Amino acid sequence: MNETLFSYLAQQTAAPPTTTGGGEQSPAGIFQSMYPILMVVFLFGFMWFFVIRPQRKEEKRKKEMLSALKKGDTVITTAGIIGTVAGMKDDSVTLKVGDGTKIDFVRSAIASVQNGEASKEAKK
Repeated sequence: MNETLFSYLAQQTAAPPTTTGGGEQSPAGIFQSMYPILMVVFLFGFMWFFVIRPQRKEEKRKKEMLSALKKGDTVITTAGIIGTVAGMKDDSVTLKVGDGTKIDFVRSAIASVQNGEASKEAKK
């Protein structure tokens, strides 16, 4: 008796629900099938707006800052060294950091420019 009862319950819980319609989906069924796609689109939009877009703005700002770099600007490197630009080549910058001390850095190591446009805006 118990074996037949358990086998009957197993068959009933494993059986898919029967449909009585002509195969058409209700509006809720259509939304349920599109829900994963909508979530992916939403997540991509969220990532673009809050991650990718600000990162591109920052890259653009840094590229403009490095292209506007000129001799005599006071800069801070990513290592925290403060110096004055003494010379520039294609991919490197020579900084004067003390009395007669000059160090070569790659351009991408410049974190910020202390004088130049920022100080001009502060004076206005």
